[in-house]
Amino acid sequence: MAKKEDPSLYPTPASLVGNTVYLRATEADDAAITYLWHLHTEPQSQTCHQAMMVTPKEMVEAAKKREKKPTEGDFVIVRKEDDKIVGKIRFFNLNMLNRSVELGYIVDPEEHKKGFGKEGLAILVRYLFIYLDLNKVYAQTAAFNTASVNLLKSLDFKLDGTLRQHHFYRGTLHDDLLFSLLRFECGFLGDI
Repeated sequence: MAKKEDPSLYPTPASLVGNTVYLRATEADDAAITYLWHLHTEPQSQTCHQAMMVTPKEMVEAAKKREKKPTEGDFVIVRKEDDKIVGKIRFFNLNMLNRSVELGYIVDPEEHKKGFGKEGLAILVRYLFIYLDLNKVYAQTAAFNTASVNLLKSLDFKLDGTLRQHHFYRGTLHDDLLFSLLRFECGFLGDI
């Protein structure tokens, strides 16, 4: 039997430690790294809202001034073997009346297809269901973003609906897709 790893080795609660990654609260200086990923993966492909163009330095300064809110949480996904930041994940629009929250995520383009985004998302979803007692997590993504669609489906998120011609990108209006996962559908609550 393999020896269980000591979760206190990581600068985060044990509930945010997975097999190959852990989540920790985002620090202002992390914004320089994660914003570069945003720029390198074409900002307007990632959001249906108009993307603001600023420098990484301006993004760090904005992060330092940003007030933390109880309705959102920002984390980086950190690879355990070398403490390298490999992704960013967040929750926002927390609604305790409906027990739901929206999710957003980005993975370092050099670290795509290695499972870090999937594990990070699973850790956060499990945390939200167990520790915040939520019933539903959801995410919106462009229909053309097949990597994001496949990631959500791999975690058993269900397609709730389509926002038709909702995402302007490269001269064309594309559909956005809404996916959700309900607590009773989550098969990995105890697996991470």
